[in-house]
Amino acid sequence: MGSDSCANCLADLSSVSGIPASWQPVSENDLMAPLSKLRLRQPPTIEPTASVRDAVRLLQAEPGGGLVVVHGGRIVGIFTERDVLKKIAGHAGRMDEPVSRHMTPDPVVLRVDDSMAVALNKMGVGGFRHVPVTDDGTLVALVTARDLMSWVMGRFLD
Repeated sequence: MGSDSCANCLADLSSVSGIPASWQPVSENDLMAPLSKLRLRQPPTIEPTASVRDAVRLLQAEPGGGLVVVHGGRIVGIFTERDVLKKIAGHAGRMDEPVSRHMTPDPVVLRVDDSMAVALNKMGVGGFRHVPVTDDGTLVALVTARDLMSWVMGRFLD
């Protein structure tokens, strides 16, 4: 049990709370901002029949760490650096297989008008680092955890 006064200086401690005040770097209004507030860039895409080798080359050239697998204008999967590490590394024979064998099929998709809160929630709950973003069903971006963290930190540091 604690004391009501400091043993060294006898200062009154009864009015000091050990519970830190609540502080939020991002306001509720900020979290309701649409994903379109991010600097969305057209993501790299690849056909499901392309080889893993081609996908890896494209990943090496792209800073985002992920590719959207598209067939006939429709999103059919996503292929990321994590897929390379978990499914390809150590299996040289898989480099010439089609990327469709190693992609994540039917990925969760965000809409450009979804809020930052929705994006953060979907990525956090699902453990996703990359999520395709669509506008009326058309692929417009691949949002990354880094994109969202940069946005949050921009609010925190501004």
